[in-house]
Amino acid sequence: MSTRNRWLALIAMVAVAILIDIAVGVSMANHERQHTSIYRTALKTTDKDRFNYIVKSQQGKVVSYTKLTGNEPAKFHEMTTKRHFMAVRRTLERYTMHTRTVTDSKGHTHTETYWSWDYAGSDDVHSKQLIIFGHKYNAAKFNLEPFYGDIDADKVINHGTGLTGSYYYLNGIERYSYEVIPMSVKGSFIADTSKGTLSPIGGKRIEVSKEHYKDYLNHNLHGGTVKVIAVVVLLVLLEAGGITNFWFYAKEMEL
Repeated sequence: MSTRNRWLALIAMVAVAILIDIAVGVSMANHERQHTSIYRTALKTTDKDRFNYIVKSQQGKVVSYTKLTGNEPAKFHEMTTKRHFMAVRRTLERYTMHTRTVTDSKGHTHTETYWSWDYAGSDDVHSKQLIIFGHKYNAAKFNLEPFYGDIDADKVINHGTGLTGSYYYLNGIERYSYEVIPMSVKGSFIADTSKGTLSPIGGKRIEVSKEHYKDYLNHNLHGGTVKVIAVVVLLVLLEAGGITNFWFYAKEMEL
């Protein structure tokens, strides 16, 4: 590539990069502006009576921080512990044989066999309803994923078989690990009350955050600008690296 063509290509790449940066920045800024508007216009309360009045009178979007409690404990049949949980997830792992081709220091290859515990599926059980400010709501409408925490199997399984520890061993090649959500948790969320109940906004479930009320509001009202700047700066750095590599590669091709 001639010097002239190299400069023309460089100018074209910089121009395209700038257009991409502008498009991405504007698109993200508009999205974050809409997101912020939802939280800015939503009613905000942590008061029980006011919250319930907002829901009953169908006043629209509401942001709150409160305790969420399962209406009944959840457990799998193998669990005999008296401890109660709102939700329990168990993950099955299976001890599986694998083979791989290995080359030694002399260049000879051979097949090597090894075993590992591999993911083989998971399932969960949970309370059917959540009690929020004294009223019951369908638990399936809420995403409480951030509240799951690992727990050793021997703290929820009391079979006395000697096959528990961190894992509950079904046999020599299968075992369960467990994650649980306490019977009650505290979290922040935004929901739609326009139908006289709590419904998700722009998604399938109401996302419940572990953030405290003020932190949750600050994150959703002011965190968008930082996110947009971070993404655009990262994009510019990646583009700069690509353009620089092109410049030196094209220069070497002239030699």
